[in-house]
Amino acid sequence: MMGIGNPIFFLFSFFIAAVILMYFFRKQYRDQVVPSNLLWEEVMKEWQASPWFHRLQKNLLLLLQVLILLFLMIALVKPYTFNEMAKKDHLVILLDTSASMNAVVNNRSHFEEAKEDIQSLVEGTDGKVTLLGVGKSVTTIVSEETNDRVVLNGLKNLPLSNDNEDMEKAIHLGEALAIGSESIIHIFSDSMGKDDFTEELTSPIQVHNLLTNPVNVSLTSFGVERLGSSYQGVAVIENQSEVSLKGHLAIYDEKNEISSVGLTLDPGEETVVPLSDLSYSPIYKAVIDFNDDYMEDNSLSSIQAASKPAIHVIGEINPFLLKGFQSIGVDVKTIEEDQMEPGDEIILTSKEKWQHLSVGSPAMIVPARSKESTPLTHGIKATNEDPLLKHVDLEKVYVDKVSSIQIKNLQSVATGDSIPLIQKGEVNGQKLVLLNLHLNESDFPLHPGFPIFLYNSYQFLSENHGFLGYYQPGEERTLPLSGDKWDIYSTEGEYVKEWNGEGVFKAPEAPGVYQAIRDDDMKYFSVVLDDREKQLSEGTSFSLEPTKGMKNEESKSIPQALTEWFLILAILLLFIEWEVYRRGNRI
Repeated sequence: MMGIGNPIFFLFSFFIAAVILMYFFRKQYRDQVVPSNLLWEEVMKEWQASPWFHRLQKNLLLLLQVLILLFLMIALVKPYTFNEMAKKDHLVILLDTSASMNAVVNNRSHFEEAKEDIQSLVEGTDGKVTLLGVGKSVTTIVSEETNDRVVLNGLKNLPLSNDNEDMEKAIHLGEALAIGSESIIHIFSDSMGKDDFTEELTSPIQVHNLLTNPVNVSLTSFGVERLGSSYQGVAVIENQSEVSLKGHLAIYDEKNEISSVGLTLDPGEETVVPLSDLSYSPIYKAVIDFNDDYMEDNSLSSIQAASKPAIHVIGEINPFLLKGFQSIGVDVKTIEEDQMEPGDEIILTSKEKWQHLSVGSPAMIVPARSKESTPLTHGIKATNEDPLLKHVDLEKVYVDKVSSIQIKNLQSVATGDSIPLIQKGEVNGQKLVLLNLHLNESDFPLHPGFPIFLYNSYQFLSENHGFLGYYQPGEERTLPLSGDKWDIYSTEGEYVKEWNGEGVFKAPEAPGVYQAIRDDDMKYFSVVLDDREKQLSEGTSFSLEPTKGMKNEESKSIPQALTEWFLILAILLLFIEWEVYRRGNRI
């Protein structure tokens, strides 16, 4: 099917007619008597030597000039055809960057196979390309790009995020980008099914699932805890394949293998492996080996430290403090002095009771209710740049009376009338926060900075704990660390990056156990896969047509302009005409 874009330019046909009329009124020859015709006989002999060319040349320039004008006029008219083989002028490509894309296909990762297919798709289109990387967040790599080199360079540099993909959000974004153009959405993932599309579609979708008949055994859970004087653990292993597989489970401490168990798993079987009498180690690592297609779910670690220590309250403490700590997610327990045992907990008590404790632990010390108080005549002077008072405005806090607890070697971060109101430091190797405020004589608990102060204090007191918690790949979170900078290493000693201790911390993308090191201080944290990325299932490719806003069949084809072809023909004929004229023959 053909069409015309600018029919008004057909008026230029008058120029063609004018050229033809000029040839009708060209110079006419008349009869003339001459003394001799010898010269004319020589000319006639030469003309007859190549009669076909000279007779053709007589009107060749006219023909060429008419064709040049004709092709120029057609180019201005802008003719076009509907090309049914190129129905879509905008490709929206969604590439799954989750951890399960590491599964092996044809001795290559599913992710690399998908990139190769996308490259072929991009090279085979003349339209625009939008490429989105789909992990926990959706990243736009290129948008409506027509330069294949730019698209392929962005595709080459797109890494795996190792988190779980939010494909529903990505599809909504892809359909929004496809509005107003003839587009098709290509999804490259591992195991999407038609059941995942529950809403109406406004654009056609092609799903590419390259993972067929996956063979995978997953270590879904692993943990070790102390029972009395020994350590015991448990590992949960699942065979997600359709065949029986043989392998083994190995347990490692910081350096060596300390236990190994041989296993045979039937198709779909899940088994629980108990582990007893393990020697102490700050880190235990479980590794399975079943020669499967997916390695990322074959190991897990257990770290023997509390990431969020509880607060043990000893004595009568102002309820504002208890409620404040609970509001920031801390486990608060009230115990008696004789129930205190060595551990990772933080103590909240008065100075008198703290001095009688035989167990050393981080502590926040507050005035006892019966403690004498001193009226405060002037306002509070605070060291706002101290991490303990970050985002806390104490200068607006009203304080009627204060206490005067004295503990040596502590740093004052807030004072009033030369009395240290808030202090911090270390005593006998344990961190302390001293609060000399009587909260019932102050409006501090009513200020928005009060829970922030408690959070900062908790982070300071829990710094000595060796475990910073569990993270998902690339997760951003505030770390309870202070100092200039921390170097991040893997447990294998490989340097990962440097963190300056400010703002939020972004966890590494690769799962595993890491160390944060500053001088002689070392803390562990673990990066683990989302549980959904431990499930590997089979997927087949399929396509879906739009179910909403269907357009007529003609609108599914895009016009293919022919202008450039007629321009090329006109230029070619112009060179031919110049060559004919150069020969110097008259018409």
